[in-house]
Amino acid sequence: MNPELRRFVLRALDPDHGSPVLEALFSVSEVEDLRALLADARDDPALERGYFPDAAELAAINERFGTAFDPNGREVLLDPWHSIHDVPYLVHTGYELPLLLEGRKQLAKFSEEYPPNRHWNEEKFDRYVAEGALHKEVVIEPFEQPIPLKHGKVAEGLRTVYYTRKGEEWRIPASRLLWTAAATSAWSEDFERLQGMLFGYEEWQNDWWIAEFRKRRRRFGCLPAYRAVNAQELAWIEMAGYRALPPTENSTIAVSLLCEPPDNNAARRLIECDDSVALVHVSVRSLPFLALVDGQTGPDYAIPAGRIGGLNLNIVGEVEIVARREAEGSWTFNRATDPSDELVAFD
Repeated sequence: MNPELRRFVLRALDPDHGSPVLEALFSVSEVEDLRALLADARDDPALERGYFPDAAELAAINERFGTAFDPNGREVLLDPWHSIHDVPYLVHTGYELPLLLEGRKQLAKFSEEYPPNRHWNEEKFDRYVAEGALHKEVVIEPFEQPIPLKHGKVAEGLRTVYYTRKGEEWRIPASRLLWTAAATSAWSEDFERLQGMLFGYEEWQNDWWIAEFRKRRRRFGCLPAYRAVNAQELAWIEMAGYRALPPTENSTIAVSLLCEPPDNNAARRLIECDDSVALVHVSVRSLPFLALVDGQTGPDYAIPAGRIGGLNLNIVGEVEIVARREAEGSWTFNRATDPSDELVAFD
């Protein structure tokens, strides 16, 4: 597939459980052509969010991209393609409610900042909780101080909602105990397998998932961080044996977290500075990194120069060069930036 193309999916959602029942995949060479058709996408130039197009917007998308998508009166979700859909079994994310009701899933967990005090689709779950088909528990963890978010909003804390089938309530304290243990030691394959078992994945599915993590060199308990560097900084990284990020004369360094390796468009956004000569990637331990950027809202973070040492202490593995600037000003991208090359964990 042409690496310059972006893939998007139109999904028709079931009115009862909110999960996709019909999908259409299409490709876009210029994201702006699609963004121009969505009234709510003015502040999302890369179209990284999901959208609910109305009938007129859907008709415009069908005409412009030839999708011929007919949701038959259902609500439609438009979102970017994610490599999670390349997994050879149904990942539970987005299908939690029907899978719980069918007995194919035993535990669901939604953890989000509040307000609002509801997660997406919560009213659909609550219907089955009221009928006695599902068990629900809510855990509220206030922050010491409210955290400012985009668009003038603030987060007051973390709200986690658990659902299980009746008779499986024990999975909730077991899940919380697992995460408590992981907070005091590095996340591992054993934790990953236990989490999959609690959610209700089959043994062969857990085997496949963990094998893929090994094959694609994703590191358990780590976050993928990206940083643009200039020639002097790149030389420092090379002299340090690709083991650390360089110090800086500036007050902060810019680091971005991406769930997926950046495609060419996302990479260009990260390396738009005039003096950048390369884009580098590091795997950094999750909890220490989140402590370094406490109070900031991603995916882009500013790390104080005095804390770069703390960041380097928590880098696992080598610094990897993702892209380089050529002499004529163009960029050469490592094909490892293909989003299909890595997977991220979902529930």
